[in-house]
Amino acid sequence: MDLKQLEYIVEIAKEKNITHAAEKLFISQSALNQQLLKLEKELGTQLFHRSRTDWRLTEVGEIYVENAKKILEIQKNTYNQIYDCIEQHKRKLTIGLTAGRGIELFTSIFSEFQKLYPNVIVEPKELSVYEQQKKIEKGELDLGFMTLSKEQRTKDNYIVLYSEEMVLITSKKHPFVNSKSAEEPINLFDLKKEPFVFMNKRSTNRDVIDEIFKNAGFEPKILFETTYTSSIVRAVEFNLCCAVVPHYYAKPENKKLSYFRLKDYPSWDVAISYKKDSYLSKPAKAFIELAKKYYSDKML
Repeated sequence: MDLKQLEYIVEIAKEKNITHAAEKLFISQSALNQQLLKLEKELGTQLFHRSRTDWRLTEVGEIYVENAKKILEIQKNTYNQIYDCIEQHKRKLTIGLTAGRGIELFTSIFSEFQKLYPNVIVEPKELSVYEQQKKIEKGELDLGFMTLSKEQRTKDNYIVLYSEEMVLITSKKHPFVNSKSAEEPINLFDLKKEPFVFMNKRSTNRDVIDEIFKNAGFEPKILFETTYTSSIVRAVEFNLCCAVVPHYYAKPENKKLSYFRLKDYPSWDVAISYKKDSYLSKPAKAFIELAKKYYSDKML
């Protein structure tokens, strides 16, 4: 089997369009089409159902692509092991990062990583947790830095950096502030009449928060939903609502907000994920160790 040919077919299957696949592969559409026709002639059957807008795999195509991905994964793991023996070789490390804290982590440790592995090209990709999980499963990310609950983990490998509490935030102007002690965990049910802002349903955070309110025994009044936790914090600062957020956003230097721990101390994990059964290269291990040190220092 020609490994380049395997990559071509997998890319067509991924894009579901030969024109888009050719663009991603940096070859002409005619050259890619010739490679496909050559392979289909060799196999004696088509790999794709063709249409102008959507190329779908045939039954044989499904078999071919499934096994092509396995072969390419073996190639990647083999090369990573070889490159670990000849560390001066140039290679790429693709890392998934969530918005906000993921980018903060990356910028904090990247310089140190570069000193350790100057020949490694690091390619950061800002993605949601669910997007990262899909790409890790497909072998399109080497590492994913994510926040999620135990129930949200897939069959891939996870290294927990630390467990993080969810806390209630309110404006300093909110009447609730003077009626409760910041030291004692509060009952969320006491705020059942208040409006809340939530992350949208594509976020792992939303599943965790929904479960917290379910356990609190009421359905909250949702003012609006957003893609960014920073938007939630902003709305709370202006006393438009209350919110339950990860402790990361309960920054003591923010003088506009008050923070309260919740009963039962609900939490999720800040974790690193990588594909199950894949080889973890030395650069990948080094990046993980730097991330562990970064969070360990922050916890002090």
